[in-house]
Amino acid sequence: MKVGELILTSGHIPATDIFSFTEYGKAFAHPNWLAEVLFYGLWRIGGLELLVLFNTVVISTAFLIVYRTAYLPTIPSRAVAAIMLVVAFSFALYSNLRTQIFSFVLLALFLFILWNYRAQRHTALIWLLPVLMAVWVNVHGAFIIGLITLVIFLVSESVRYRLERSRASTSALLPLSALYRLAMVVGLTLVATLINPYGVDIYRYVQQVGADPSSQTFVIEWQTPRISNIEHFLSFFLPFFSAILIFIYSQRRLDLAELGIFLCFSAFGLTSARNGIWFVIAVMPIAAWHLPNIPALATLLQARQPEAGATRPSWLANAINWLLLIALGATTVLFSPWVRPHVGIAALRPSLIDPAIPVAAFEYIEQAGITGRMFHHQDFGDYLIWRLWPQQYTFIDGRVHLFSYQIVNDYLQTLNGTDWEAIMDKYGIAYIFLPKPVQTDEADLPILHELQHSSRWALMYEDDKSVIYKKVANN
Repeated sequence: MKVGELILTSGHIPATDIFSFTEYGKAFAHPNWLAEVLFYGLWRIGGLELLVLFNTVVISTAFLIVYRTAYLPTIPSRAVAAIMLVVAFSFALYSNLRTQIFSFVLLALFLFILWNYRAQRHTALIWLLPVLMAVWVNVHGAFIIGLITLVIFLVSESVRYRLERSRASTSALLPLSALYRLAMVVGLTLVATLINPYGVDIYRYVQQVGADPSSQTFVIEWQTPRISNIEHFLSFFLPFFSAILIFIYSQRRLDLAELGIFLCFSAFGLTSARNGIWFVIAVMPIAAWHLPNIPALATLLQARQPEAGATRPSWLANAINWLLLIALGATTVLFSPWVRPHVGIAALRPSLIDPAIPVAAFEYIEQAGITGRMFHHQDFGDYLIWRLWPQQYTFIDGRVHLFSYQIVNDYLQTLNGTDWEAIMDKYGIAYIFLPKPVQTDEADLPILHELQHSSRWALMYEDDKSVIYKKVANN
């Protein structure tokens, strides 16, 4: 949001880092600039509450598009419901407010349009893809996934046409004219990726972020998913193994497009924990289409028909449906950002700001006018930019790919209490701002123990969430 504010007030996108003192002036792109402007604009209009509502609408829209892609008249509703339950787990885990939510909707739209085009339904929608890409490339770096998806469809359908056109029945194949049209759309979509402030350099940015050693080494979401991690299991491994089992037992083989999508997005998901959502969006509708082709499930998935002469208790069914609808509506209102903070129930998390953020400490820093260089926990970095910049600059923040491997390593060594005083001298640190354990059974950061026994640092602020130490001696 701070970047969005600067863009709106200055009229230009920052070309270098202006928020940290460790990498100040280093070239840094903001490919998500349009999303950042939108977030800031919404905050100006309706505060954090409106941002939460907007995030909910976007996530729900993406979920509904995946549902609409999975649903076909020939597919039993129970099959779609079973698949969407798995999809819901992943969406719930990826529902935090980040610019990637735009990619959820856009990838889901790309796939909906492409599958319908291949089935020769809603064919005119194919021309929307270049327009959608022109938006996507300015809101999130995952636009490259949309381009890859388009290429998979073009290649697979071209190969299918070449291999199967001589068969007696080719009604399921795209005609040659449709393939030419798809190739034209791919070309226009590729051109649309250049409609951004960085032109072709946007691809260099995507490559740098994907290969950044600091992110790959130190950021958990960039590392390979672990099946022992419950979040990784629900967001990726559960959908992944479910899809594999469905495809194994389905009597209909995966066609080339389905196979290409499955292999490509499986590779994404197995490479990085943050990529599980792309697998869910792309592959689970395909799994839904294959469920009715499993003999053991075919009968179970069919809706039961009432026996001849039997009367259905429609009044009871309607009453239950209305009760469920009222319960869902009441729950939605209760958990809305306008109501929840005023209910007074601690479990509902009354503050829209992460409770781990020591807001009182930030107020102290602001009111005390502290301007010296500060070492702080990374979790504080983004809020520091929003609340204190330019009074304070960050040591490190959520833009991990901005910071060199050495800076990230120095940060971790300091937290572990290894050569920390030499590192503080190296960066000219005057203040150290760190979190306290939230739970009583949590261990302190090793650096906190070191600070308590150091004659060079004195405690200047403490609350239930954080501490601030000030350097008092040079030797």
